[in-house]
Amino acid sequence: MAIQTYDELKAAVADYLNRADLETQIPGFIQLATAQFNRELRFRDMQVRADATSNAENVELPTDWLEHYSLVIADGAPNRWPLRYMSERESNDLKSAIGGTGGQPVGYTIIGNMIELVPAPGGDVDLKMVYYQRIPDLSATVASNWLLLKAPDVYLYSALLNAEPYLNNDERLPLWAQLRTAIVEAMKLESEASLRPRSQITARARAF
Repeated sequence: MAIQTYDELKAAVADYLNRADLETQIPGFIQLATAQFNRELRFRDMQVRADATSNAENVELPTDWLEHYSLVIADGAPNRWPLRYMSERESNDLKSAIGGTGGQPVGYTIIGNMIELVPAPGGDVDLKMVYYQRIPDLSATVASNWLLLKAPDVYLYSALLNAEPYLNNDERLPLWAQLRTAIVEAMKLESEASLRPRSQITARARAF
């Protein structure tokens, strides 16, 4: 059974459950699976690049941002200065020590949906960030995503597991859980191996 689209995934879930009366519930099982992926998974495939130029202390995060990976200031190729991630307390301590004056940022923190540069830049700085992009929900208008194409089995078993609280009577639950765990662990090992060395990271490009 080919599983490359949202409709094919829904059909596969119904087939595995052997239930033709769950048309309304199955989209919810799939949505819960995607939410779990966004909490659990941090794979190379989720990394994207974003560029921005700003002279402000705060820069809005991309709307699909999930977690930071790295942020650098680019002052013309090949000059780049990595910025160190700081806690909010470290950020406040440094700003107090330098008196809040503008200058060359040396670090950053993340508050809400904003990147806070520390200290605030004295002029325009070019920022280049690598971050983990949120896995988009599948729907009638989003027929597929990279994870469904790469690992339809992990989507299937995750959706089936999310059906269990609703059905509460499938003896195959331990098998589905075991298969899902094995697939996720294999994908983690693959991702970790592909990220070594870090200088060879490949990320999709986009704008803030």
